[in-house]
Formats: sequence, C-alpha cells, structure tokens
Amino acid sequence: MPAVKVVPIVIKELKEYMLKPGSISWGLVFPLVFSLAFIVRFGDIDHLAPGLVSISALFATTSFVASSLIFERRLKTFERLLLAPISYGEIILAKVLVGTLFGLMVSAITLALVKYFMVYPVWSWGITFLGILLANFTFSAMGVYISLAVKNPINVMTWLNVIRLPMMFTSGAIASLTLFPTWFIAIGVITPMTYSVEALRYSLLGYYDIVPPLYSLPLLVIMALVFMLLSVRSLRGMY
Repeated sequence: MPAVKVVPIVIKELKEYMLKPGSISWGLVFPLVFSLAFIVRFGDIDHLAPGLVSISALFATTSFVASSLIFERRLKTFERLLLAPISYGEIILAKVLVGTLFGLMVSAITLALVKYFMVYPVWSWGITFLGILLANFTFSAMGVYISLAVKNPINVMTWLNVIRLPMMFTSGAIASLTLFPTWFIAIGVITPMTYSVEALRYSLLGYYDIVPPLYSLPLLVIMALVFMLLSVRSLRGMY
C-alpha cells in the first residue's frame, strides 16, 4: 500500500527539518509576526483574518518543503529516496503531505490568534477547516514544484519570495480585489492564494468578493493535483 511507503518519509522529514532555519524563520516566525503587526495596528481584524491565515499557510508550507529539498539536493541525499522501492508519485506525495502538516500547525496558531481579536463569530467552522486543509495542501504542492523546477537549489528561496510576496497582494489577502481594476483582478484569478482567501473569507465572515466557495474549494484541489503532476515531471527530468 502507498501509505506504508509514504508515512515513514513524512515522519522522517518532520523530525529532520522541523527546526531548520528556513522552516523556523520564513515558515513560522514571519507569518506570526506579520499577523501580530496587523493586529497591533488595526485591533479589529475581521476583514483581514482570511488573508492572514492564508499567508501563514503559504509561507509555512512552501518554506518547509523548500528547506528540506534544498538540503537534500545540496547534500546529494535526495538520491536515497530514488533508490528505494517507491515511485516518483509517492515521493512527491510524501513531500506534499509533510509540508501540509507543518502548514496546518502554523495555520492553527494563526487562526487561534486572529480569532481572539475578531469581533464577529465564525460563519462556518466546517468550511474553515476544509479551506485551511486544502490551502495548505495546494501551497505545499506548489512549493515542492518550485523547489524542483529551480535548477540551482541555492536560488529556491529567492524564487519563492519572488512568487510569494506579490501573491499577498494579487490574492486579495491584504485588500479586497474589488477595489482594483479589471486587469489586476485577472491576475488574481490565476493566483492560487486567491481561492484560499476567498474560501476562508466566506467561511469566517459569511461573504466572498469574486469567487464563491463552490468554485474556490474545487479549484484548490485541481491546482494541487496540477502542481503534483508537474513535480513528478520535474523529478523525472532531473534523474
């Protein structure tokens, strides 16, 4: 069974890379400090809560998987997995799952933090949990793909920031996309984080800006599968 092969890799990765500098600095400290900065500045952060949780998920997952893949590619230890009786798809799934687990931990901390300062009650806890889970899974898959697609592992974090930082604004996490012109909204539609923000905006606050949860949640799943397929393709091209 695939789980028998995937679970040991997930456990190993959590033990080895949980406390790596990249995971701690960009994956844990940055999103929490970023959230605290907005809480201190605004106090009432209901309208920012979906974006802050999504930002935490984005940075936590991508930083964790990038840290593990950077170390493994630079130290040439990644080849050990390729020698094991496990498929490329199972390797990618293990990497995505471990990033998802780390992201869920950071997202839960951020959600508890922002919920304490929210004025209105959560609209739907069920959709909130599902949205956070799918967001972390999708961002983790995206992080794995970028970490494999960049030829020089030293440059992975640079490319991640080139992608992640603009996504904070093109997704509507900081300011609603309805405030921007049509061309900017078009960019937001192709941004994976947009669908996370929109799903959580609906689940936490009971409304959405441009994408209803009926579309945003399935699109997160589709994007995650696309990133995983691209990751398998990149892995095959490397070895």
